Amino acid sequence: AGALPALQHQKDLRIMRISMRKGDKQPKQEKFDFEKMKSAATSPDPVVRKQIFVEYFTRFQEFPSYLFDNEPRIDERLFETIHDLRADPDTPKEMLRGIEILIDRLTATGFA
Repeated sequence: AGALPALQHQKDLRIMRISMRKGDKQPKQEKFDFEKMKSAATSPDPVVRKQIFVEYFTRFQEFPSYLFDNEPRIDERLFETIHDLRADPDTPKEMLRGIEILIDRLTATGFA
């Protein structure tokens, strides 16, 4: 009879651990909508483009430059968005580094 409370205690601890693990889950990210992102990223509105570039970078750690025709030179909308992000004092350092990587890549391929 003395073992019964010990077993109950172990069961209670397992239940607590399981419920704690379930509570630690991060909220699910919204499903990626390519068409919506493409439309916003190529929008004539610079504010909309900047916002989607920030969201895209936050999610994928890169920029959606592949949506633009950067041949023979960088697309004007992409160039303007890069300029806006660089000029914004709130742009995080990792995003600025991502911009530099993008520019290096475009330059290396002869597109910029």
